[in-house]
Amino acid sequence: MTLEASAPTRIDLAGGTLDIWPLYLFHEGAQTINAAISLRAHARLEFRTDGVRSFRSVDTGRTVDVPKDADLREARDLRLLTLLAHWALRRSGECALARNGFTLTTNCASPAGAGIAGSSALAVAAGAVLTRASGVQLEGEALLEAVKNVECQTIGVPTGLQDYRPALYGGIAAVELEVDAPRRVALPV
Repeated sequence: MTLEASAPTRIDLAGGTLDIWPLYLFHEGAQTINAAISLRAHARLEFRTDGVRSFRSVDTGRTVDVPKDADLREARDLRLLTLLAHWALRRSGECALARNGFTLTTNCASPAGAGIAGSSALAVAAGAVLTRASGVQLEGEALLEAVKNVECQTIGVPTGLQDYRPALYGGIAAVELEVDAPRRVALPV
């Protein structure tokens, strides 16, 4: 069985950096405005029968194979992907994905470090296929929150809130950064 997902990257039209917690709490009415663009991150997950968990990044040319009994948190290369897999497998318990192994292949059209949320789009796409494959029912804002937190663990610094919403919802939107919760407001074009 094969599962696939893709997510768009984004451009930031206004409010960048304010979306990092807790910065927006110091600015009443803080918001960001962004637009999903056509550069996408793709993730494809294929089940295996040999117990190996293989991670392949087409755009970086890197591959990591992790044996079934090895700790995914210990893998240092393709760390975002291995930590996402660790999280999904931990949530799902003993599932076919954990028992049999898989190959997760990704490809992101955004150049690394371009500032258009390529890694966030990649996290959304990979998180979507990993949760579907593992039987975890997680969508929308719950998926967004989880992949945001895993990316934060990966890079070791706080992540902003705006990057994941264009990847999840597409379109052009404002993200109103309020004390109780951020709200996405779609902007008609």
